[in-house]
Amino acid sequence: MTRRKPQAGSALIEFAASLILLSALFTGIFQIGYTFYSYQRLENSVRAGARYASLRSNAASADDAGFTQAVRNLVVYADPAPAPGSKPLITGLAPGNVDVTVADKSTTVSIHGFELDSMFAKVKLAGRPTVTFPSAKRGPQ
Repeated sequence: MTRRKPQAGSALIEFAASLILLSALFTGIFQIGYTFYSYQRLENSVRAGARYASLRSNAASADDAGFTQAVRNLVVYADPAPAPGSKPLITGLAPGNVDVTVADKSTTVSIHGFELDSMFAKVKLAGRPTVTFPSAKRGPQ
């Protein structure tokens, strides 16, 4: 019968310790990446909504509820007139989280009261992202 060396089980213990550390590291990297990905999608969506609003702001007044709702729907669902039951681009985002401000020469779209829900933390978005586009000038037709 042969005797085992005292360090025979140390490789398994080292692997288990490093596996825990690597799992935590990869989970953190995934969470940060997902947060940046979600914020980028939200930023692109707000930019599209502001552009849409600036191109149509001459045809609609700032008090036009249908115009404002179309811009909010575009930001949330990527469609000014979404089908019933449509899912938002970012989980938890609702049309009520989108602010639309139409001024004389510009249109501003921003997000308020929304939290990006990552795996372990929530990132509060208070007034960001915000995008302002100049209103499109229409010449005589």
